[in-house]
Amino acid sequence: MNFNLQLDALRSAYRDRHTTPRQLLLSLRDKAAALNPDYHLFIHLLSVEELEPYLAALDGCDVDSLPLYGVPFAIKDNIDLAGIPTTAACPAFAYVPERSATIVEQLLALGAIPLGK
Repeated sequence: MNFNLQLDALRSAYRDRHTTPRQLLLSLRDKAAALNPDYHLFIHLLSVEELEPYLAALDGCDVDSLPLYGVPFAIKDNIDLAGIPTTAACPAFAYVPERSATIVEQLLALGAIPLGK
């Protein structure tokens, strides 16, 4: 499945029920997982289980209630996402933060969904 990820097109697709955040994110995750071994797109691609709380947070929300409803985003791996390893591509630096960085928290609060780091 191919999706236009421009914000207006994505919002229209959600409004018109051509897709849902769950369908989009799982499809993007599958594509990234297939490409990652060759292209190293992500240091950490969120698993389906790791994505679930972010997807569930949008259940019952109206598309127009959140400015970034269902918008996927990637996080540079020196920026924290709670519960997901931050490594800055250096295993000696790796740790698992308890809290997300402020900017990540703000994106989540606006309805965006992290795909990976």
